Amino acid sequence: MSFRSRKSPAELATDYEIYPDSLLYRLCDWIGRRTETIILTPHLSAVGNCAEDVYFGLLKARREGKRLVILWPYELPWMLRFRLTNVEVVNVESKYRAIAHDSILNVVGRVLLTAYFAVFRALSLVRRFIVGVHLNNVYRIPIIGESALWNPERVGEFSWDVVNQYDWSSQLETPLQVSLTEKKRLSAERQRVLMGLPADAWFVCVHVRESGFHNDQYSERNANIFNYVGAIEEITSRGGWVVRMGDATMRKLPFMERVIDYPFTRAKSALMDVYLISECRFYLGMISGIYDVARLFQRPIIMTNMAIWMAGFPIRKCDLGVLKHVYSKSRNRFLTTREWLAEPWDSVAYVHKLGDDYIFHENTSEELRAVVKEYFDRREDWEPTPLQRQFNEARVQRGKNLLSKNIYSADDVQLYYRKNVVDYDLVERYRLASRLDSALGMLGAEFLEQNWDSSVGSLKLADFSGCSR
Repeated sequence: MSFRSRKSPAELATDYEIYPDSLLYRLCDWIGRRTETIILTPHLSAVGNCAEDVYFGLLKARREGKRLVILWPYELPWMLRFRLTNVEVVNVESKYRAIAHDSILNVVGRVLLTAYFAVFRALSLVRRFIVGVHLNNVYRIPIIGESALWNPERVGEFSWDVVNQYDWSSQLETPLQVSLTEKKRLSAERQRVLMGLPADAWFVCVHVRESGFHNDQYSERNANIFNYVGAIEEITSRGGWVVRMGDATMRKLPFMERVIDYPFTRAKSALMDVYLISECRFYLGMISGIYDVARLFQRPIIMTNMAIWMAGFPIRKCDLGVLKHVYSKSRNRFLTTREWLAEPWDSVAYVHKLGDDYIFHENTSEELRAVVKEYFDRREDWEPTPLQRQFNEARVQRGKNLLSKNIYSADDVQLYYRKNVVDYDLVERYRLASRLDSALGMLGAEFLEQNWDSSVGSLKLADFSGCSR
């Protein structure tokens, strides 16, 4: 292999393939198509993406009557290091896995995978030293099988016929067996008691994204945990416990009965992160990485402070959610929920550059408590209101209209995606379509009644706190 190239540094920097064409990837793809085994290396650098890949990988195995092999590399030293997410997400058990994560076959596979990418990551460092750029990401970063999760047939153009063929809503409504190993579960249960959560107590996991972990203070994905105190009290007043999820960069909660500020306990660990989500009565929070862990374990969800209605929508029929309020600078007022649905793609949210016209405002304490109360107060024969049904129909139709056209241009994506932005756009459209088509949850009835055709336009942006650009 030559370290020199006729390509310019700029060309090398953008040389990235969404559908990888290296020998390793082609071999794994061939194995997946010709045998009863599918090989997947999930996204390693973010817990949400990792959980999503594992979930859809298991769905693929179930759908095709095959078994899934999940491989991930071991830690490497120095500049060869991979940024690994919570490995307990990839350690989960399922009857759709081909081999256990701690089996000798899995260990051998991980060793070979680590060695393969260690070589190429080392060569990439040499290349960077000589010509100023890394090797193509496909040689440096293991993403085996990821590109075929949402477009399994590798169709070269977007088609709703392809999306409909996979009937995502039915797939996601059908329970998928996923669990921790018995050994890990027992270990986690001991830690649970030690951190003060009784073994027989039911509890809710609350996660409110803050800026500390990613250092993104002004992200529309963030919110104020103290606005959730009323919702937390609603849960504890009904006999439940609350476990606040997150990391130690977050602001501490004041002391409250039957509330555990888990990031600041000695029990905090990768295993407990996953265990608590897997056992909670429901997840209350935002679209952040841990949301996809709740999705992997198919826990009921109440989504709050949603800055996106396309992908981060409540999944199951019993799930609920509330949207952030959207302020339009050009119109000098807040938009109704109906108006937000009609806005261009750049209002959909953080999945790409948010348009400059929009500012988000967080849900009020009253809105958060109301949606939790609605969740608890529904009877077994509950049916959505006409307005809830109307919103969902409008949401799906609007989403299909947006996804029927290209949604990304070179200006919308990171530098190394730009050369292959057409492929990137295709993969993301199929990925978003799987979420749009499968989301059967509802917005809170009270929230919709107050915001569908009404806005807080009579008030000024300055009257609100918690706004994000």
